Amino acid sequence: MTARTRRQKYSIVDRSLQYRVLAIIISYSLVIVLFLAICLFVPDILSMSNEQLSWEIRAAAADKLLTLHSRVWPAIIAMVCVLGIHSVRIFHRLIGPLYRFRWAFAKIGEGDLSFRVQIRKNDYLQKEKKILNEMIDALARQCESMQHAGSRAVDSLIALEHGADKDSGGHNPDLRLLEQHRRNLEYLLGQIEYFRVNSEENGGQEDNNSEE
Repeated sequence: MTARTRRQKYSIVDRSLQYRVLAIIISYSLVIVLFLAICLFVPDILSMSNEQLSWEIRAAAADKLLTLHSRVWPAIIAMVCVLGIHSVRIFHRLIGPLYRFRWAFAKIGEGDLSFRVQIRKNDYLQKEKKILNEMIDALARQCESMQHAGSRAVDSLIALEHGADKDSGGHNPDLRLLEQHRRNLEYLLGQIEYFRVNSEENGGQEDNNSEE
């Protein structure tokens, strides 16, 4: 594995979304810690504050409370840190594919159908990636077929124009109609050619984001 691959494995691909997820994870962890602290410490605090109890019971509650403080808080802090780091790594497997899908939608909007989405082997949304690539394949095939059909139609219409021009010596009134049809067909073909279905540069950005 190259240094470039190691740097990209857990890189920040969507700062806003990843930080938001991290904030949610930390918030849930703090809520769990709060409930845990209430369950562990509040009974002993109440016992210490109850003046009707004997001094020995209150001293035992205080001693237990100090013991819990010394044992529980380091474990809780370690648990929150481990949970946060692990969750960030896990959620990266989801956020990474979402970032790639967003990039793919932008490329399709620009008329580029020459790429295929690649994500890491251990990422989530593998089925969604397959379906998205199947959709791009279908669009590319249909657009390519329409482009070829439009090119053949324009060529045949040009041949008809030339034949009619030769037969009529340039005085055939249908020539203007044929020319108008050719222009309409060329315009339609130009709209279809907005979609690029082949590209020699395909894979440049894909390879940088498909490492395992």
